[in-house]
Amino acid sequence: MQEDRILIEASEPCPRVDFDFGGNRFSLSGTCYPENTKEFFKPLLSRFNAHLEALSGADVVFELKLSYFNSGASRIFIQIFDTLEACADAGNEVAINWHCDDGDENMIELAEDF
Repeated sequence: MQEDRILIEASEPCPRVDFDFGGNRFSLSGTCYPENTKEFFKPLLSRFNAHLEALSGADVVFELKLSYFNSGASRIFIQIFDTLEACADAGNEVAINWHCDDGDENMIELAEDF
């Protein structure tokens, strides 16, 4: 049986990952510019996508609390948002909370663009 949670503490290039599958709460925080973004996220997205595809009538919360991310991470975020949109289209309640510092105009603009 797979664990109900993936918890990876932040390192300088990688975000803190807290994917609580039992509670349908998922968060990324810190900075996100891993050397090989695809390899870092591949096992996370595999599990995340499979979990969300199996949900029905659930409440899902995804939170981003990032101070910086690179273009590779932004492509991953698009995949995550597509998965969350499909989850919502399947009848689940999905909330995306993107936390930005008040003075960080660049991050606020990126959040709005996504």
